[in-house]
Amino acid sequence: MKCVGFDQQSDWLVMGPSRAVAGVNPLFGTTDYSRAVRDTTVKASGASSLRFTIPENAGADTSGSYFTNFSDDLSVQFDGGQEFFVQWRQRFSASFVSTAYAGGGGWKQVIIGTGDVPSRPYYSCTALEVVVQNNYHRGFPQVYNSCTGSASHGPYDAFQERMGLYDFKLQNARPAPYCLYSQKTTSFLPPTGNCFPYVADEWMTFQVHIRLGPRVGDEFKGSYVTLWGAREGKPSEVLLSWGPYNLTAGVESENQRFGKIWLLPYNTGRDPSVTHPVAYTWYDELIISRNRIVDP
Repeated sequence: MKCVGFDQQSDWLVMGPSRAVAGVNPLFGTTDYSRAVRDTTVKASGASSLRFTIPENAGADTSGSYFTNFSDDLSVQFDGGQEFFVQWRQRFSASFVSTAYAGGGGWKQVIIGTGDVPSRPYYSCTALEVVVQNNYHRGFPQVYNSCTGSASHGPYDAFQERMGLYDFKLQNARPAPYCLYSQKTTSFLPPTGNCFPYVADEWMTFQVHIRLGPRVGDEFKGSYVTLWGAREGKPSEVLLSWGPYNLTAGVESENQRFGKIWLLPYNTGRDPSVTHPVAYTWYDELIISRNRIVDP
């Protein structure tokens, strides 16, 4: 349905029928605008990539964001009973992967949420949103649902599978020795744990599949979410397989539908008074599809 290669300057601002339907946010200049730029030297393919600079001192919105609707005319959105896939390439500087930012809850990678309608743009914190995040700077991707909550669960509902009485699988599709909350006292990585980590200075690949159940009240009942990850040059591995689960659908009268994605290193709660090393993350080859997307 859409491919964004970040290979031309026009990718940084796409106008639709009444407003911008894709581009860097804030759209028309502020300090943050200069932190989301076209990088012609570091890219996964083509002429360039999207690079975010994470400065030494910053609050939660360290670097602005990039957003795109699933189609420029706002016609492609997903409701109950439908499914879609989102894949992107991402690169991390060593300082970004290794830094635990003071006060921060962990930086986000993507937000997949409510698509704009002609009468209203939707912003990043929506009822529908499915978010991939480096939660608590643990060093590997995790997922949560919704900025509002719904009948079955509250907001920011983490996809953590209970294991026994006191433990949780943080990436529930990983084989033994799994990816467990309890491994924080030893290591999340082999041989103690088996979480799939972020790796610096290579183009990693991530893909999310969302299969929506029927809309019932303020939820998509019995939905499924799958997350894959891949090291550069390696095949994808399943990190998380979640469902059946009631994804939040929002207020019935609003008829919110999935149709927009945000790329951003937003880090809720980051303390701007604490200095950390300058860091970078790059995005490239964003693909939105009705079918499973092959590994690059």
